[in-house]
Amino acid sequence: MTDVRQDVRARLTRLAGHALPPADGSTLDRVLDMNRSRRLRAVRWVAAVVAVLVLGTAATLARPDAAPAVQAAPVTRAGSPPPAAYDQPPRGSLAGDAALLAELAALPWSPPPSGSGYARPFDPATRRVVYAADVPGGHRWAVVMASNGPQWVLNWFAGPSGAAPAELTEAFGPVQVSADEPVALMDVSADTGPLVVLTDPGVAAEYSATLDRAPDGTLVRTAVTLPEVDGVPLGLVRAPVAYGPDTSPELYVRRDGVRTPVESFLMTGTPPWTRTQYPTRPPDPAEVAECLVANGFTVEAAPPSAGVYFEDPRTGDLSSTEQADRERASEDCFIGAAQE
Repeated sequence: MTDVRQDVRARLTRLAGHALPPADGSTLDRVLDMNRSRRLRAVRWVAAVVAVLVLGTAATLARPDAAPAVQAAPVTRAGSPPPAAYDQPPRGSLAGDAALLAELAALPWSPPPSGSGYARPFDPATRRVVYAADVPGGHRWAVVMASNGPQWVLNWFAGPSGAAPAELTEAFGPVQVSADEPVALMDVSADTGPLVVLTDPGVAAEYSATLDRAPDGTLVRTAVTLPEVDGVPLGLVRAPVAYGPDTSPELYVRRDGVRTPVESFLMTGTPPWTRTQYPTRPPDPAEVAECLVANGFTVEAAPPSAGVYFEDPRTGDLSSTEQADRERASEDCFIGAAQE
């Protein structure tokens, strides 16, 4: 197994292990069991489990702390310099409402999750709203940054358009952020969703949702440049349909003619193509293997306790839609072999 696959599977197992299980624990056990038997689909499972984690952490939020009169002024500390967005005036359609910003800055934060990249608690006195807006698709978003010693962390809050601060919940975070990299936020719960890129003013952002199959059979990408709205690149764009080394969405910023990929690409919501219900009994390995072979997959020998190992001979030569179709076919083999 390659290092990439080992890393993806390890991340999935870690994420699933931290999800809030049902009373009988059966769903979590099934997710972990299915992870052990699937090699090509781990990234897609990560997206689904992240959505579970988002819902779980959001449910733990209490009402906000008492709001200060104003939000914190930028604070510079020893160690890593603050992200550029932290030092700039707040942006977004709600940035001019000082009282609202103060309430947003006072929203409570969940404890840092395991594996989030930082362990020290953030300094509440340094909380600062860097973005607040009602964005396309009926959402209200607020992004708050704070210092935790020499590092910087971000917390993204979300709710319906027009929601009061107390009605917002954590969409993603807290998460450590770099001082010199842009951060992108996207809701993937529908076929199209809002995309915001927090970068320096005047820097353009280009987004490509999918790798597509052209009429001549070649694989091509089409990128759109996000319009600048209230100081940030913002648009309603097509949501991802697959996650893979070549088929995932791509996002770049263009500064002085130089195109740079955005590494901090945060997503919230459960994609509409994600299964949310699973059979109550494990699939029969022999039935799974027979179905996979019939659908063009290569099944590898594995110990009975390991489930079914398989490969897709076409991996690396698929469009995003084709990969999604192949993943659905393999998933149907597991689900169909487990029906009661």
